Amino acid sequence: MKYGMYTKGSKESTQHISIVDMPSAEQAEAYFAGRKQMTLEQFRAIFLVKEIKDSTKTLLYGNR
Repeated sequence: MKYGMYTKGSKESTQHISIVDMPSAEQAEAYFAGRKQMTLEQFRAIFLVKEIKDSTKTLLYGNR
């Protein structure tokens, strides 16, 4: 599964900051917290981790 990291409470939340392919959301959250060198509590106060559904849209084709 693909998971994206998003800023919490931001109106920009439609765009992910980073993506990772992990078996679970908890593992993705721990991975992102480690990359940011934060504890899980610190990370959860600032960021959200959500599953990214595969989309057929690409940058090349836009919203077709």
